Amino acid sequence: MKIARYFGNGQVRIVEEIEPSCPDGGLLVQTEACGLCSGELMSWYMDKKIPHVIGHEVTGVVVESKDARFPVGSRIFPHHHAPCGECEYCRTGRSVHCEQWKKTKLLPGGMAERFAVPLGNLSDTLLVNPLRAIDAALIEPMACVMKSLRTAGVAEKPAVIGLGVMGLMHMIAVGANAVGYDINPLRVAWAKRTGLDARGNDEIAENQHDVVFVCPGTQEAFDAALRMVQPGGRIVMFAPLGPDEPLRIPQDVYFRDIAVLNSYSCGPEDTRAAWELIGKGILRAEQVVSHFIKLDELPAMYLAMKRGEILKPMVVF
Repeated sequence: MKIARYFGNGQVRIVEEIEPSCPDGGLLVQTEACGLCSGELMSWYMDKKIPHVIGHEVTGVVVESKDARFPVGSRIFPHHHAPCGECEYCRTGRSVHCEQWKKTKLLPGGMAERFAVPLGNLSDTLLVNPLRAIDAALIEPMACVMKSLRTAGVAEKPAVIGLGVMGLMHMIAVGANAVGYDINPLRVAWAKRTGLDARGNDEIAENQHDVVFVCPGTQEAFDAALRMVQPGGRIVMFAPLGPDEPLRIPQDVYFRDIAVLNSYSCGPEDTRAAWELIGKGILRAEQVVSHFIKLDELPAMYLAMKRGEILKPMVVF
C-alpha cells in the first residue's frame, strides 16, 4: 500500500510498504480522508521523528474489527493518542500527560491507504457514521481548539492572532464575538470570505480583548497579544516556539495581572466536544481546507503549505 513518509528538510515521499494487520483487540481501517496538520510543518519537531509517517487528522471505514463496539463497515475517528482513563493525570483532566497517551499511536499513521488502531487507542475512538469523511477528519484539530477554549474560560471579547487553519477554527468555535488578525492578506481574505471578522495586524487595537489566542509559535505574535489584551486578561499560547527560542515575558505582565496559559493537544472530552460541534454543522471542511487532493499530490502540497502559499490540503482516498 502507499504511505507518506517525512524524510527531513521538508521532503515528503510517497512510498510502498506492507499493509498493517489488525492488532489484538483493535481495528484495521480503510482510510477515507486525512488532513495535513500545521504542526507537521515544524522542521525542528519533525526532524526528530525521521522517517516518520505523517498524518493524524484521519477518518476511515473499519474493514476488520476485534472490538464489537466498532463493527466492520462503520466510519470511525481514532485519536492517535489515547489515555488510560485511570491514572492521576486522567482523573484530574490532564490526560495528555498520561503515560499511555504518550505511547499510543496509529500504525503506521494516517497518511496511508490503510492503518491499524491498536487496543490502547480505542479509549478515544468514536463512531462517526453520520458525518462526511472530510468533516470527520477535522475532529482532532478541532478538539485541540476545544481544549484551548476550555483552558481560556469564558471570553466576552476574544481575539485570535494567526488565521491559518487553527486560527480559523478558533474563530468558528468561539462565534460572532471573535476578531482575528494576520499579517498575510491572503489569509485575511479567506477568513472574510468565510464570514469572519478578520483584520490585518495594522488594525490591532490595544487593551481591547479579555482573551487572546496566539496560534503562531513566535515571539512577535506573543508581543502583539500583550498589546491587545486588557489588564486582568488571558493569553493562550496554542503553539510552541522553537527549542532554541525561549518565550520572553516582560515584567509588565505581572503588574497588569495578565495570565499566560498554554494549550497542548487534547483529550477525550475535547474530541467529543469537537465531534458534537461538527455534527451540528458549525464547522465544515470547505471552511478551512483549501485543497482536496490525492495522496500522490501531497509532497508538493506539503511544501506549498509550508511556504504559506496555500491554507490546508486534505488527502481524499
